Amino acid sequence: MKHLSAATTQRIFRYARRGALLLALGAAGPAAWGQSFGPAMIYTSGSASFPNGVAVGDVTGDGRPDIVTANYVANMVGVLPGLASGGFGAMTTFGTGGGPNDLVLGDVNGDGRLDVVTANSTSSSVTVLLGLAGGFANRVSYSAGPTSRPVRAVLGDVNGDGRLDIATANYGSGTAGLLLGLATGGFGPVTTYLTSSISRAVALGDVNGDSRLDLVAANYGLSSAGIFLGLASGGFGPASTYSTGPNSEPDGMVLGDVNGDGRLDIVTANTLTFAAGVLLGQAGGSFAPAASYSLGAGSAPIAVALGDVNGDGRRDIVAAIYNRPTAVVLLGQVTGGFSPATAYTVGPDEPQAVAVADVNSDGRPDIVTANGSANTVSVLLNTGTYTPLATARPTATAEITMAPNPAHEAFTVQLPTGLVPTQAELLNALGQVVRRPAVGRPSFRVETSGLAPGLYTLRLQAGGTALARRVVVE
Repeated sequence: MKHLSAATTQRIFRYARRGALLLALGAAGPAAWGQSFGPAMIYTSGSASFPNGVAVGDVTGDGRPDIVTANYVANMVGVLPGLASGGFGAMTTFGTGGGPNDLVLGDVNGDGRLDVVTANSTSSSVTVLLGLAGGFANRVSYSAGPTSRPVRAVLGDVNGDGRLDIATANYGSGTAGLLLGLATGGFGPVTTYLTSSISRAVALGDVNGDSRLDLVAANYGLSSAGIFLGLASGGFGPASTYSTGPNSEPDGMVLGDVNGDGRLDIVTANTLTFAAGVLLGQAGGSFAPAASYSLGAGSAPIAVALGDVNGDGRRDIVAAIYNRPTAVVLLGQVTGGFSPATAYTVGPDEPQAVAVADVNSDGRPDIVTANGSANTVSVLLNTGTYTPLATARPTATAEITMAPNPAHEAFTVQLPTGLVPTQAELLNALGQVVRRPAVGRPSFRVETSGLAPGLYTLRLQAGGTALARRVVVE
């Protein structure tokens, strides 16, 4: 692992534990004829910024994806705006609490704009930056608990009140934190849940099918995943744990249905075993024993993301390797499991975080990494030789109508002649499916009662074609 500069030695807590190394789409789409990524395009995040987290979303409101980073040393969020001509413009920055280690995007106040939430490890806080036309409002920070040192943050409506809540992985206190969104705006005081170990990552998802969000924590010290089931009264019950593999020490984690059975699975970045771990979800909310997939001998993953990078309708794993300047791709297989690893160079230094998103709007998911000590962001454009689902649009797309829009209790989708969708999903600003309405012809109804006000996406699947339209819920 490359030595850190003096400017970044305050991050030693993140690296000391590594000294021992020293080193949702279920339907099949078009066939993938080949998969590769272009050379890394590198953008500066500013001198001594140390970008430690990365996310992609349209925070500027111009319809183009932007890259947002958590700049640990600079105590800033950085925005690389997407340009009409392609690529990204110069970074603009916005202040946060001390040591933003991670960030997440979501519409927390229901105004239709993406907001930013950061997990601030040195100040044991979370910061909320509300999106405005042309930027963000002044930061508002909330305590994540004494000595909590949160290193990850996620958003989701945990208590079912229609507002997004914040969950954190608290490295310093061995807990997961929950801050509930308030009707008056802002967030309430933190409630903590003991993870019995150093917690390096958290995720929210309904793992047991009861329509309530559950919390999953990556327990670095115990080499396990802790499952906290959501309660009807709000909050979470006691944890049950599942091994992520002997001495695996998971450092990153994500939830997603990787085998297409409709249940959420757990994917971990297993730092000490140089692998991605996969725990398949079972009926009732339990998980199968972890399967391990090598990311390369001696390669220490720090973060994982999911996306269908080769257009075959199956989710693939992309991992950031912190002791090498690479991102590694494992392709999902039709028989289950994943292909051998393929590594792609992200630049001169090691990535700290990874995101998978279509940054150039060609329908192919690209790879974005935040490269801490290099003070850069890398973009690897997907050059796979396949026809992306998102670009195979029929000419009738413009004839799809949704009314009323904005919607209150429901809206009706009117379909054009010749379009026969097989599936419909309504997604919130986080990309989470919140409704799966029954599809009818020539129209069908989508219920929105109980949803938080904000911007949603209706996604239609018609054979090998995926269509998306936006709707505002008031």
